[in-house]
Amino acid sequence: MAGLNRDRMLTDLAKRKLQIEFKLDTSPYEGVVAIGVGAFGTVCEAIDQRTDARVAIKKIVHASATSTLARRTLREVYVLRHIHHDNLVILLDMFQNRGSLGTDVYLVMELMEGNLDYVIRSNQIMDNNLIAFFLYQILRGLRYLHKAGIAHRDLKPSNLLVNSDCHLRIGDFGMAKLSQIDEFNEEVEEHSFYMTQQIATLPYRAPELLFSIPEHSMNVDIWATGCIFAEMVLRRELFAGHNVSSQIKILVMNMGTPSVRFKEMITSRETRWLLEDIGSMDARQWNDILEHQATPEAQNLIELMVQLNPWERVNAEMALNHPYLRNVKRHDDEKICPFKVKMDMAAVDNMSHEELIETLSSELSSFV
Repeated sequence: MAGLNRDRMLTDLAKRKLQIEFKLDTSPYEGVVAIGVGAFGTVCEAIDQRTDARVAIKKIVHASATSTLARRTLREVYVLRHIHHDNLVILLDMFQNRGSLGTDVYLVMELMEGNLDYVIRSNQIMDNNLIAFFLYQILRGLRYLHKAGIAHRDLKPSNLLVNSDCHLRIGDFGMAKLSQIDEFNEEVEEHSFYMTQQIATLPYRAPELLFSIPEHSMNVDIWATGCIFAEMVLRRELFAGHNVSSQIKILVMNMGTPSVRFKEMITSRETRWLLEDIGSMDARQWNDILEHQATPEAQNLIELMVQLNPWERVNAEMALNHPYLRNVKRHDDEKICPFKVKMDMAAVDNMSHEELIETLSSELSSFV
């Protein structure tokens, strides 16, 4: 009995600590347990005390401290407020509190049971139908985003939320950005080596980001999805480097030396020197890269998505029409993302720090 009381006390203390850290005392939510930590936010499971419903709350710390953080937060708020799709996470509520460095923003979302990373690393059998169904849902969500000109830019298994019925939703839009042109071309956006290295987690980072090419588009999401697809087949990361240099080496050793056109776009001297050190390499056969574990149709689709040259990758619509997905594809009506999202996302890039803070505060206070 004493042990049970002690365990209960420790659980209560952990909840109280979470309640204080998340500053939920003035909200209708009671923190239960921390369930995730990212580069720009922490997520906890909580209970909405008005309905007893379990929710997920993402706390974005120092959301207004700098222009970059405020801009990133406002983009995420705009996307979550106005997108409504079966395969994208649902925003239920949002609010703000004063933090040590400006405003901390809280996004309350539907709580999913787990994520794809957990499934891949579990003992769950992942047959071809399950892999195809997960891939289909990722591509449906991407098609919706890309038709609106929005690139997610941080797709990875831990950002793909799943339930026990295999329903999948794409989450974490902290790096999402509007593409100014259509998905078949490259876009030019603000660029620095630091920002490029912050976009996308290393094993899913597209070559144009990895090699510090200042032009990139929604094709980065297709590369990441192809890597995730291969990871479901292999039950391990497709290309798993420990740092940028090793990741580049692994890509070249598997995909071969980049094309002349690709190399001419590289702006980083360090990357050019690294390629010279690696030397000329021929691409490996995909059957060998995938360790003979993929079906011919799965291998073909992975190859179409994981292309070194971004302009040679299929887009989400083309991937959805691939024969590999014929058994899971639904002939449902294609939803169109509201035009307002494009307008709002485009406006964010031209706002000053003060305008970003004011607009963010207005968005948070007007949420119904």
